[in-house]
Amino acid sequence: MSDNRAPLTAPHTSDVSPSVNPSVQEELLKRGLVRVSIAADGMDPLLDKRLKELRLALRSDAPPQMLAELMPDLERAVLAADDARQERLKKITSGLHSLIRQLQQQPAPDDISKALQQMAKRLDKPIGSASSVPGLLGEVVSLQASTLGAETPRATSGGLWSRIFRSSAADPSTSSSAAIAAEQNSPLVADAAAKASGEPFGVLAGEEQHYSQVAAHIETILLNLLGELQVLDSQQARCEQLRERVSKGLNWYELAAAMDELAALVLGAQQSRQADFERYLQQLNRRLAQFQGNIEQAQDSYIASREVGRALEGTIRGQVQGLHVDVRQATELESLKANVEVQLDALLSNVEQSRRLREDREALVAGQLETMVKRIQVMEVEAQTFRNHLEEQRQRALIDSLTGLANRAGLQKRMEEEFERWQRYGGDLLMAVLDVDHFKSINDRFGHLAGDKVLRLIAQQLSRRLRKSDFIGRFGGEEFVLLLPGTSQEQAAIALEALRQGIEESPFHFKTERVTITISVGFTAFRLTDTLDDVFGRADRAMYQAKEQGRNQIVLAN
Repeated sequence: MSDNRAPLTAPHTSDVSPSVNPSVQEELLKRGLVRVSIAADGMDPLLDKRLKELRLALRSDAPPQMLAELMPDLERAVLAADDARQERLKKITSGLHSLIRQLQQQPAPDDISKALQQMAKRLDKPIGSASSVPGLLGEVVSLQASTLGAETPRATSGGLWSRIFRSSAADPSTSSSAAIAAEQNSPLVADAAAKASGEPFGVLAGEEQHYSQVAAHIETILLNLLGELQVLDSQQARCEQLRERVSKGLNWYELAAAMDELAALVLGAQQSRQADFERYLQQLNRRLAQFQGNIEQAQDSYIASREVGRALEGTIRGQVQGLHVDVRQATELESLKANVEVQLDALLSNVEQSRRLREDREALVAGQLETMVKRIQVMEVEAQTFRNHLEEQRQRALIDSLTGLANRAGLQKRMEEEFERWQRYGGDLLMAVLDVDHFKSINDRFGHLAGDKVLRLIAQQLSRRLRKSDFIGRFGGEEFVLLLPGTSQEQAAIALEALRQGIEESPFHFKTERVTITISVGFTAFRLTDTLDDVFGRADRAMYQAKEQGRNQIVLAN
């Protein structure tokens, strides 16, 4: 092969005129192709075979017809080798990404954690060429050694936010919306920034660095809370002003004032509801006191009338006995007649008095009973009104005010009901977790109002395309959960793919600019030994797998 490795120059090049001899050009091209084929040797067995055939043809001065016959097979081998190379790079990227995720779950100092996060963000992009793989592997190996060789950092005196963010970064079981926010926010190297500014790491500057990593997630939580908060009419303007401030973004220093304002709104709303409840209880106490007074009054009237009746009964009995005595002792008929008439008149008078007393007592008792009945009816109306108010508040507490779907509490309630029904009756039951792709970039680019509009649009599309027996709720942030009873995995795949396509094709414009919206979906079926957490965990991991595979797709959990 020594002749093939000679310099790619024609003999006596110094004597060659500017118009090079075609035979010399052909010889140079042949040598160049041979060198290129040798350089590509070892990339792929099929490609090696086709390149060897090409070299043999070039060295033997094969006719153009033979070279033309070799070209189609060579082109197919080159394309296949390129596809295999791309697939290998994808597998290398996926393997390195998994390794970085495992390393992120290990306790490590802040500088190493940030370096791991930066590496994870680099791995989100495809590797451009195979030549960069050795250097990338070297960096990952160095990070692995640093992570596994580092001691668990002790809690610094950095304050509450610093400790919260550090613990949430180390905990892989945080909510999926927080994980997406952390994925889409590239963290800064806080140690270096603190050293450059001359401030000790862990004081306010360090905490502001930590806050910047999760600012978008905190703002989303605050906006959701403000959207669901039921405030007084007098506080509505303050609530709207605070919502506008949060939607524009808060820095570390504005967060404390916003939290104070939110706390005041919550306390005001809570105190108002408590005051309403206390007024209702006071009114109920007054009604019950009146009711008890009427009963006691009716009882007193009954006792008094009973005593009067007994006294009258004794009087009448005495008069009858006196009449008997007069009849026995009477000696003259006229005097007996006169005495009997007097006694009978007194007896009739007492009987009439007894009748009037009985009628008066009955009228009094009837009036008191009528009053009690009316008050009981009023109490029943008030109690029903209060029950309706409580039921309305309970229902509103289960609804997401932004999308009109069930919120996390309502979703949890329905999930438990469907789970119990599935355990009792069996059948098919599936759960799907949906997440809006690149939602943070929509908020950053167009503002939170556009993000809210996107969430409402997705909620409308999902509600419109699902069956009445299906259920959908907003889990939090840009994440939704679907329950599909009586649905097989094959049917669910078709339905979810239709949902994905429908949302991708939905026309969404913000300020005349079209915004493409896509979702990543993971779904799984309920299994006999599952708990609700098991099912949700599988669907959530499948959703993240869909994101890792390029987003805008559905993935069935293994």
